[in-house]
Amino acid sequence: MKRKLVPTAVIAVAIAALMLSGCGQSDGGASSASSQEGQNQQVTYVEVMNTSENTIKNEYLYSGTIQPIEEVTVAGTIQGKVASVNYDVGDYVNAGDTLYTMDTSDILNNKRVAEANLASAEASIQSAQTNLDLVNGATMQSQIEAAKSALDNAQVTYNTAKTNYDNNKVLFENGIISQTEMNQYSDALSNAEIAYNQAKQTYDLTLQMPEENKRKAEDSLNSALAARESVVAQINSYNKSLSDAVVTSPISGYVTECNVEAGTVLSASTPFKIVDTSKVTMDVSVSEELINSLKVGDTVSVSVPAVSASSKTGTISIINPAANSGGTYDVRIEMDNADGTLKSGMFGEVNFVKDQSDNNIVLPVNSVITRNGETYVFVYENGVAVKTNVETGINNGNEIEITSGLEPNMEVVVKGQTYIDDGTPIAIESQETPASDDSAVSDSASGGDNSSASQNGNAENSAGQKEE
Repeated sequence: MKRKLVPTAVIAVAIAALMLSGCGQSDGGASSASSQEGQNQQVTYVEVMNTSENTIKNEYLYSGTIQPIEEVTVAGTIQGKVASVNYDVGDYVNAGDTLYTMDTSDILNNKRVAEANLASAEASIQSAQTNLDLVNGATMQSQIEAAKSALDNAQVTYNTAKTNYDNNKVLFENGIISQTEMNQYSDALSNAEIAYNQAKQTYDLTLQMPEENKRKAEDSLNSALAARESVVAQINSYNKSLSDAVVTSPISGYVTECNVEAGTVLSASTPFKIVDTSKVTMDVSVSEELINSLKVGDTVSVSVPAVSASSKTGTISIINPAANSGGTYDVRIEMDNADGTLKSGMFGEVNFVKDQSDNNIVLPVNSVITRNGETYVFVYENGVAVKTNVETGINNGNEIEITSGLEPNMEVVVKGQTYIDDGTPIAIESQETPASDDSAVSDSASGGDNSSASQNGNAENSAGQKEE
């Protein structure tokens, strides 16, 4: 804190004037000497600060606008006439709430037709399955066995006719039987051979029929099954359209756009827009001097003047490691907004703390002098300035950290220090003392010309000022 006191030099000069006025001629030499000494005495008025342990920060301030944590556009997948609209701009909706519905009369009619086709496909499947079962059943096996029996009988008949023909041919050649009789045996053999060949063909065909009939029955069954799958796909499509006709909100938040109206044909590409402001974000672009001191999860102070004079706490959620086209780095800040006071588009400022030090002496930056390789301040001690070397830390442009050289409760010169040296007599400027900034003022004893003494003192001070 700065302290201003009544200058002791003024009091001393006044007492000396009273003492001199009461002295006789016998003390004239002493009075003259005292008066001369008062005229030559020079005091520089300064302001001081009482040191104490404080906190200093190196801060960076960036501005941005508030944005919702999530923003979605909601649009259905089917076109047509809007049946109902349940919300409007400014309304709050929960995830899953129905925003609007579409007219579904045409979809329902088409679904009924498809369901009828499905019943027909099921009947076709049943018929094809029955035919396949018949091909693989006992009826076909009986046919095969009958054809085999007929073939066996034809074989016996042929063999008998062949034996009779061969035996009687010998008799005919020996003239024992007539040509007419021989022709009878020949005709019997021919007829038996024809009957055998027909039985053989019938048997072969009967063996082939089950495979062919089975293949045809299986093809019919597969065709019926495919028809049913096609109809089922159509029904599923209609069911999805019926579901899509009820358009719901994917998130909880406020409606910011509503571009649909019940009874009209939907034409807008973005019927609804929903924003979630339970949390909000702010994007800022920071300099390369700051980026490496930040990490995701760090807390920062965010000021939104439109909402409150006090700052809010935000958290760094995203840091882009690549510089943008402007040579800065994009950082996203996330803030809770349960009360909903932070609105999208509001202006805000983020305060990033790069360096911070606690419990050290902090002084105005101009009170510390660096000259000829030394860094020092002036401390007020018993009416004189004492040059005190210090070591410094954080410098934020307005204040500077003193890491060593000072202790609490020391009176450091913070104004007028550029006009004094080590050992210079100084006085602490009070509110009653008219002294210009960074100037030296001199008081003289009574009996002389105060105006002239003041001018002489200022001239002497000017000659003795030290510039940084």
